[in-house]
Amino acid sequence: MKNKKIVLFASGLLLLAFIIVANFYQKSIDTKTEQLAINNEGAPFVREHSPSFGENKNKVTITEFLDPECESCSAFHPVIKEVFNDYKVETKLVYRYLANHNNSKFAVKLLEAARLQNKYNETLEIIFKYQPQWAQHHNPMPELLWTFLPQAGLDMAKLRADFETINVDTMLQLDRQDAIQLGVTGTPTFYVNGKILKDYTKKALYDLVESEIYK
Repeated sequence: MKNKKIVLFASGLLLLAFIIVANFYQKSIDTKTEQLAINNEGAPFVREHSPSFGENKNKVTITEFLDPECESCSAFHPVIKEVFNDYKVETKLVYRYLANHNNSKFAVKLLEAARLQNKYNETLEIIFKYQPQWAQHHNPMPELLWTFLPQAGLDMAKLRADFETINVDTMLQLDRQDAIQLGVTGTPTFYVNGKILKDYTKKALYDLVESEIYK
């Protein structure tokens, strides 16, 4: 019985030590990412090539690493859209790409070609809206997007011409390098002024954004 108590006590100490070390490690990571946001003039959270929106009067940058073929990105998109629409004067929303799926680059090229017509957000809406059709797991058909994109109000002849000539390789490479530096492997991943969003709920995102706006 005595030996059993000793074993239980020792196990408890080991568990406590593990929790303390894990918490310390997580705080170190959080501090490191926040310092990166301060010391690197925006990188690895923002790059010159990154699509960005908002007036940013309160100097609050929301960075999303996204993949246009990612179901979770599509599902959470209405939340980030709502939060940003409420605070588009106070904040800046920045999109970074982490193209983890087979047809992600195809969709990114469409987005960047549409950006040349100032139709980025409209195109992203269409890509997410019809994702179940063009990005089926067992039968992806990215070419279907051409049939849906007129709904975004695009000049389709220009879009096709720009799609053929645009090169997104350097952009995707830099975005992936920054994601690796931050330890980002999946999408969507959000940072607000270098602070990572840990709970993917509307309330958590509002709380994080508002804490930076009103601090």
